[in-house]
Amino acid sequence: MSLKKEIKQDWDVKICNQKKEAPYLVIDNWYTQEELNAVWYELDMYSTQPIEEVETAGGKNSAVARSNNGEAKSNAYRFHMWDYYTPTGSKISPILRNMYKQRSKAFHDIVLETMPLHHNNFINTNTDSTFIGYYDRDKYYKPHHDSVQFTCLIWLYREPKQFFGGNTRIVPIDATVECVPNRMLFFPSYLEHEVTPLKSKKDIEFGYGRFGITHFYNWEAINQPNPK
Repeated sequence: MSLKKEIKQDWDVKICNQKKEAPYLVIDNWYTQEELNAVWYELDMYSTQPIEEVETAGGKNSAVARSNNGEAKSNAYRFHMWDYYTPTGSKISPILRNMYKQRSKAFHDIVLETMPLHHNNFINTNTDSTFIGYYDRDKYYKPHHDSVQFTCLIWLYREPKQFFGGNTRIVPIDATVECVPNRMLFFPSYLEHEVTPLKSKKDIEFGYGRFGITHFYNWEAINQPNPK
């Protein structure tokens, strides 16, 4: 048995599936303390690097959702981890290594209970991508859909908390999931959602706002023969 499988997960699971078309899953204590310490070391390293702010229409960041007129729906900072890692190099990243959790049977069983109509789609996904978002004063993400199959969000911030807002609202059912440190939110990506504006009484020192780790899951036809 591998070391990772022996790590005890002290998950606090909240299943929200009263409306089957809009199920979502919340798990607190997502990372163990050992994992959390390693993830913070990685975030601290990224915080020393220049992070490009998402621009409005015509900006360079094409990954952010946009309105019909091309205006970016978010003004938060973000960067995509696969831009920095090779497949081999990604093995040293605590954030990427900890994706074993979403591949575990324990997690798959919870997904099956939460969203039985979507479970097979999730376990059959075969590609993923990860980016880090950072929100400080007056940052937001307007209502949008993600153009993948499943979205997994993990939130972290330094305590004591120096801001309010920055919560995630699932628009179709008007459900607000509070931004709590070490909380994971998982849902089908077709659900429209938003990050409410983050506010503070004063400017926050960089690194003391809201970090969001986003994992996207999708299915792609890989090495499929060409149709005759």
